Amino acid sequence: MGNVGDRATLSPQAIEWSLPCEQIIRGFRWGKGPDTVLLLHEPGADLDAWATLPVEIARQIGIETIAVDLPGHGLSDDPWDPARLRDLLRQVPDLTPATGRRFIIAAGSPAITVLEQAPAIELAGLVCLSPGVPHEGQNPQRSPRLPKLFVTGSLAGNDLNEARRLATARGGWSVVTSLPVAERGTGLLASTWGAQLIEQIVAFLRDCQRRPARAHLPAALLPPGI
Repeated sequence: MGNVGDRATLSPQAIEWSLPCEQIIRGFRWGKGPDTVLLLHEPGADLDAWATLPVEIARQIGIETIAVDLPGHGLSDDPWDPARLRDLLRQVPDLTPATGRRFIIAAGSPAITVLEQAPAIELAGLVCLSPGVPHEGQNPQRSPRLPKLFVTGSLAGNDLNEARRLATARGGWSVVTSLPVAERGTGLLASTWGAQLIEQIVAFLRDCQRRPARAHLPAALLPPGI
């Protein structure tokens, strides 16, 4: 593993994933290390919406960070079909080191899909930005062993209450926090509170890294929601 602050390891490297349907998903990878975090933007955005978050995660805590364009978005192949996201998530265990820990940061509706697939992916931590409400036919699984961080804008309609309900229904250890803005999803990173959000996400991932492999709770709790 290279030094966390090594500029060479923080230069983005282009990557491609081939889904079972032969659709190509494209993105970038930052940093190196046994642990991996995958960033999934909301529909209508692209991986650029993550701003400096990927490089900050790789720089501050040495987690290999991958951001991809969803199918039908950015440089990835068309079309956009929400069902293809499940195909991508099923590949995550094969695309990360077997001995490392896996994390996902998802914005908007993809966060609901990750919650559905979480037990099969064996995640060590999940961050959901403005996940919204499950659509008809979606059935997020209970995941009591999975640490979860839910972040919304407190001025974004009913997002905060929906996140609280979703966190409670999934069971286990969850933190629900909010920023005093009306932005949603990756838009929270572009808000005036974007730097604070990056700090929260980095702190959460660092706590998850420190957990014993079979522990139920991270080492420390995040500060309460703003």
